[in-house]
Amino acid sequence: MDERGVHSRSQAAWLAVLAGIAACLMLSACSSVSHVIADSWPRALGGLPEGVPPRPDSPSAYQPVHAMPPPRETKPLTQTEREKMEAEMAASRGQNTTQAEELKTEAPSRLPPIH
Repeated sequence: MDERGVHSRSQAAWLAVLAGIAACLMLSACSSVSHVIADSWPRALGGLPEGVPPRPDSPSAYQPVHAMPPPRETKPLTQTEREKMEAEMAASRGQNTTQAEELKTEAPSRLPPIH
């Protein structure tokens, strides 16, 4: 094979690669409006099946994945506030444990008799 044939094949391969990249770029540019096209196409051409509810007009209540939440308006707890909160939680936990133990001891008397 001569040099001209090899050269034309490499040019054809590069043109095919460039055409593929251009096609990918054009398709990705259309992705923001693809749902409009897909919603209006007939089912036979790849559209939505019949009976599908319409898309919501208002945006979702949830933020997009990469959206940063607004800064907090509250300040972090100080060391004394944190110690007070931990003491209150420990007291509440102790009270819940005591109530649970009392219910365990009362439970057999509260059950109906088995016949």
